[in-house]
Amino acid sequence: MNLEQLNCLIAVVEEGSISAGARRLNLTQPPVSLQLQRLEAQCGVQLLERGSRKIRLTEAGKSLYDTAKRIQSLTLAAQEDMKNFHLGKKGSLHLGMISSGAGKRFFRGIRYFLQKYPDIAFQLYEGNTYQMLDALEKETVDLAVIRTPFSRSRVERKELCREKFCAVGMEDLFPHPVPETFALKDLQDLPLLGYRRWERIIQDTCRKQGFTLYFRCLADDARSCLQWAQAGLGVALVPESVVNLSQGLTAVPIQEQALESQVCLVRKKGRALHESARLFWENY
Repeated sequence: MNLEQLNCLIAVVEEGSISAGARRLNLTQPPVSLQLQRLEAQCGVQLLERGSRKIRLTEAGKSLYDTAKRIQSLTLAAQEDMKNFHLGKKGSLHLGMISSGAGKRFFRGIRYFLQKYPDIAFQLYEGNTYQMLDALEKETVDLAVIRTPFSRSRVERKELCREKFCAVGMEDLFPHPVPETFALKDLQDLPLLGYRRWERIIQDTCRKQGFTLYFRCLADDARSCLQWAQAGLGVALVPESVVNLSQGLTAVPIQEQALESQVCLVRKKGRALHESARLFWENY
């Protein structure tokens, strides 16, 4: 099994046919077919179901395709690192990011780090906390900035900051005059927009006080909550670092400490970090 075979597999799967995959690779069809046949022979299983219109992956093929994508990503990362070394730089840092982690404190830390190590280049990978944990596990990223709650069993973490949640929405959705803070019980009559991961924590806190809240929409990304809020569709419950994205909206802090979230820098347990990632972990 080699990179050429895996690249053929990826191209054929993503283009849907051997002929289209060959065109993507700037090859003719016969050598691509031969590489796939050799790959199946070496694996000892069928990887592709060759239909009349489109090629489909078998279960074994799906597993190998996922592995091949990781290998391809790591290969490209290694090539980029070597390119940076050739240019006299210290390499690239592959950093996973959640949208709600990129607040003012985060960028202050980045500026401080780049003042010390100006030759390190960043490659950002964006997604929600679960996606970033998966990227860490697969070693697509070196480090990730994510938000609690998350399972800590497979990661080491450094807390970057703690944040309260805020209720954010059009002013006409709030009671008047708008209070300086809200308790959760004050939100009972509002159409709420929230994080799916936080709904259970919020509702458990409310049930202890004898009530529940109505969520009009649950999402995995703070930006989606804010987009709905900006459309006047509800009041978003989001971390305070996200509030700077909410142009034209009113933001009111939530009182309950149970709704305090931590932003953390995490790494995969037991994984040796290369130089740029180690420097970031130790100096951020």
